[in-house]
Amino acid sequence: MTIAELGGQPDAVREQAAALLVDGFDQHPRGWRDLEAATGEVSHVLGRGFAFAAIEDARLLGWIGGLPEYEGRVWELHPLVVRREHRLRGVGRALVAAFEDEARRRGALTFTLGTDDDGGQTSLAGVDLYVDIPRHIAALRDLGSRHPFLFYRRLGYVVTGCMPDANGPGRPDIYMSKSAGREDRRRQPAE
Repeated sequence: MTIAELGGQPDAVREQAAALLVDGFDQHPRGWRDLEAATGEVSHVLGRGFAFAAIEDARLLGWIGGLPEYEGRVWELHPLVVRREHRLRGVGRALVAAFEDEARRRGALTFTLGTDDDGGQTSLAGVDLYVDIPRHIAALRDLGSRHPFLFYRRLGYVVTGCMPDANGPGRPDIYMSKSAGREDRRRQPAE
């Protein structure tokens, strides 16, 4: 497997990237419903930020994008998608590492992402989060279907908030972030 810039790949690989958005997000969460919307998303990410592809024998295994926020101090990981048959094999982890390296190179202080619960996969789904948002976030747990927040948590991302009803009633978006320089901060002497 090779990790390479998606923008420099042949049209056929970029077309695979769009098709993978449709195929990879067809269950939970809701994603790109058709190839036209997915092709627009690939163009959007490449036009505003950067993207990396995991490629093996001219076949796209997965891809990741990065979009700048807050004048480039924060970089959003958006999207990350891996072919189902290649999940749990280190492809996503390698893509996240490439995203983080590139975002850091571009001046990131923070990495961020949103991971929707559009299918009742976490304890945040199907409840009125407005009653006590901090308590619900503190008690966040997976309901058995391995929601992606578990993957990101293993990579050092922490839940920094949620948007109740982002995808409809009881279907929130979970916000996660990670310091781009946490190790460097620990080594700096206190002033």
